[in-house]
Amino acid sequence: MLSIVDDLAGFGPLRVCAHAQSADDPDDLTGLRVLLVADVLARVAELRGRTVLIGWTCPPVAAADAAGIRPADAHGTVEEITEALGGSPTVHLTSRTYEGAAGLSLHVGEAATTPDADPGADAGQEEGRDALALRLLLLGRPHHEPVDVSARSVDAAAEQLANWRRSVAAWADEPSKAMPAELVERAHAALENGLDTAAVVRLLGGLETVADVPAGAKFETFAHLDRVLGLEVVRDVGRSHSAELYR
Repeated sequence: MLSIVDDLAGFGPLRVCAHAQSADDPDDLTGLRVLLVADVLARVAELRGRTVLIGWTCPPVAAADAAGIRPADAHGTVEEITEALGGSPTVHLTSRTYEGAAGLSLHVGEAATTPDADPGADAGQEEGRDALALRLLLLGRPHHEPVDVSARSVDAAAEQLANWRRSVAAWADEPSKAMPAELVERAHAALENGLDTAAVVRLLGGLETVADVPAGAKFETFAHLDRVLGLEVVRDVGRSHSAELYR
């Protein structure tokens, strides 16, 4: 299991290589998922104060921009990436077995679209659909497990994300409160010991409906953990919203 605390804490930049192929294929989402996990890894390490440099073994990917994935610092072969980043990558992320040079290897499960029962459904990007819904869907599954992505599952993720943004916008109007320490500790532990974003998504889903946590504390927690999840949950803060959203 990859441990940010034990294996990746240190001095100097952390160099990461994402081995992604066909990342712009609308049906095969595995390459995009590899890039997403690399993005999350960088966010976790940077949350601990470490600079991260990322190389991709694929060209720039339009779908990655839509999914909120940070651009690569270098593209090319591992050798070209090593030269461009000023040193060998410490971590390699791939959906296959990596048999290259020394370094940690993190396996990413395959992801692909699957047809819905409705022949008119489309799991790809549709006009008007939040592009970050796919990001939430993938982050809600353990990164090493295969994922089938359907239009219905993406729509469900889009609805969850919209609900979170409405709630966060409402909570933002309440007095700020300290984040629930135990929940935040559990979230950090999940991220730093296996990049378990699925556990963090579940924790936030549970926090949303807990009655005894002040709204201001919920806001601070969602905003803090979104530094890793990258779902732009504070996007609607300051916009008009109904008073019934307050909790």
